[in-house]
Amino acid sequence: MKGALCIGKWMVGLSLVASLVAPAWAAETREAGTSALQSLLGEQAKVESLAGQFDQSKYIADLDTTLDSSGDFAFDADEGLRWNIQKPVPTQLRITADEIVEEQDGEVVMRMDVDDQPMTRAISEVFFAIFGGNWDKLSERFTIRTLQDGSPWRFELTPKGDMLQSHLSSIELQGEAYLNALILRETNGDQTHIQLHDVKAH
Repeated sequence: MKGALCIGKWMVGLSLVASLVAPAWAAETREAGTSALQSLLGEQAKVESLAGQFDQSKYIADLDTTLDSSGDFAFDADEGLRWNIQKPVPTQLRITADEIVEEQDGEVVMRMDVDDQPMTRAISEVFFAIFGGNWDKLSERFTIRTLQDGSPWRFELTPKGDMLQSHLSSIELQGEAYLNALILRETNGDQTHIQLHDVKAH
């Protein structure tokens, strides 16, 4: 499995892309926590597009190894999410409302239609919801818990449906003005840490 493909393998391969214990000061009501995240997502939803750089670290439990990659990303509410891995192997991942496409050297090496793959649809919806600030979709798919309020903020998303629960334990979101980190915890022990930086809104 190539290091550059780890985000694609998490989202598409269904080997997907240690639960955190909240400190006492974070033991607030679910209602208060979700309203805080709802407000933050509402601000992000006003932005037409986001772009920046990322560093990603994927821990594979079965191999007890970590794969690192880096690159840039761009999200547009109409065109979707483009995830351009620059190192170690140039790879482009495009996520739209209809499909997930992986390209190398300008050639399509994988294409998945959301109509044919319910899991692909679910993952596509989740990434659109996170980057597009879609509160309704996130609350439909996840139970949301506040880990840290204020700035910086941290929220934990636990999947509700059996389909996501079978692969994904939780997603942790971290940020200030905008989302700047995601931690994806899978049921097989794999973890993906994604750090976003130099994020600019348009």
